[in-house]
Amino acid sequence: MDYREALMNLSDQDLRFIYSHLIDEDTTDVHRIELIESIRQLVLSEDYMTQMLTMMPEDEYQLYMNAVNQGHDFVPLPAERMLFTLQFLMMFESRKGLMIPHDLVDAVKALDKSAIAARRTQVDQEKAFITGIIFLYGYVHEQHIAKLYRTYFEEPLPVDKLDEWMTILGLKRVNDIVMMPAIYDSYDGQETPAYSPNYYYEPATLEELAQFSRPDHHRHTPAMQNLLDFIALHTEEDNREEVMDTAVFLIVASNDANVTMEELIDLFAGSLSDEAFETFESLYMKTLETTRLWIYGGMTVEEVKVAADEREKVEEEEKEKKVINFDVFRQN
Repeated sequence: MDYREALMNLSDQDLRFIYSHLIDEDTTDVHRIELIESIRQLVLSEDYMTQMLTMMPEDEYQLYMNAVNQGHDFVPLPAERMLFTLQFLMMFESRKGLMIPHDLVDAVKALDKSAIAARRTQVDQEKAFITGIIFLYGYVHEQHIAKLYRTYFEEPLPVDKLDEWMTILGLKRVNDIVMMPAIYDSYDGQETPAYSPNYYYEPATLEELAQFSRPDHHRHTPAMQNLLDFIALHTEEDNREEVMDTAVFLIVASNDANVTMEELIDLFAGSLSDEAFETFESLYMKTLETTRLWIYGGMTVEEVKVAADEREKVEEEEKEKKVINFDVFRQN
């Protein structure tokens, strides 16, 4: 079956829906044959196929390319395994199973696979970059995002790239600060601070930043893991993961140690014995001191203290330089 035949098996309603989303034009006066040809021409274009193969999730990409390379028209997999591929018309459902039109197979085979592989790597790195930034900082100046992009990718942040990421991730902007929706929802309209690169912790490598792009962000420190192990021992199995996720969020987003402690008590620690509560309190304070907090630009409490001491030392040295040594004049 070729691509035209696959489209012909769809209803007029489906074709008009696909056409309106892909081509973004009104379909009122568009004939069925024109709908089919327009969709076919777009999907079989090199730009469209390359974009879809670049954005395709890794597990689907491996399955899809294996089927293409083997020349299989039908793929014996449930539709749930190939949702992206089906949604973006790189595959169709049929009575015999999932099907890739043979002319689409031929067209995909003719693409530059090495260029697609390189672009997929770039996309994965960019995904780790922006999600790592958001979970490390919570809210961050656009200038800092651009600074880190140049550091890790050795090129300027492309025009409109940040807006593209914000749309995909549902991020919000206040003046020149990009933030999570949860933070935006609680924004009270106060004046935002001017950008200063010294305010932010800067990961040495993209790999370090990528630690914060994963679902277990902020869990990799020994102190946080010890606290989570403690929580796991004192919570019911059916809501354990939810409690642990909430605890991580409350600590990372903390701007008041006492308030966060009260929130954790309400969350799970209120029923602890006196001995267990003392253990919890010790684990909590250690975790708060060693976790990279949003309020400190991703720095830990200890790093903030060191930075403050260094600033104070520099200020004292500057003051000393400005003091006039009158003894020099008296000796002359």
